[in-house]
Amino acid sequence: MRIADLDATDELLLEKLARLTHGAGAVLAPNWLPTMDDAREEVFDATRAGHVTRVLLDDDTNPLGWVSIVHAYGAVWEIHPLLVHVEHHRMGHGARLLADIESLAASRGAGVLFVSTSDEIGATSLAGRDLYRDPLGALANIRIDPSHALGFWLHMGYTLVGVLPDAEGPGKPSIHLAKRAAEPH
Repeated sequence: MRIADLDATDELLLEKLARLTHGAGAVLAPNWLPTMDDAREEVFDATRAGHVTRVLLDDDTNPLGWVSIVHAYGAVWEIHPLLVHVEHHRMGHGARLLADIESLAASRGAGVLFVSTSDEIGATSLAGRDLYRDPLGALANIRIDPSHALGFWLHMGYTLVGVLPDAEGPGKPSIHLAKRAAEPH
């Protein structure tokens, strides 16, 4: 296995990434990319100027996962997305991709890494609730199902920094996390 820059001219790889993206997205965010065209657009967005996009490839150059990061503003860089093929979850691939992209972002001057995850499937105590009454209280008392991506981000050293109620529809919040960028090695 190796991690490489995304080759935006490799149409076969882009299509494989779209299939991976569609499948992985359907697991925890079924409304995020409901069609293959939506998944293709997500992959295409990662080829735009300013994005740093890396792909984890197996020995046969098949993608196992990918991650993209872009400068948002000031010292903030946003990670979006980080996806691993569903058959390769819980094998350390996401952590490997994340460490790689964090290092690249730090070398480009990132001070803060920002990521959002949603809860469309009720895997946190934030889903299905009216969070406008006390969003910070709900965030302070969050419960997380082990299957939700939020557990991964917390394990990787990210801190909960906010919640945007109803971002994905009524009762489907966007959960925000951040981490200080590491010094380049």
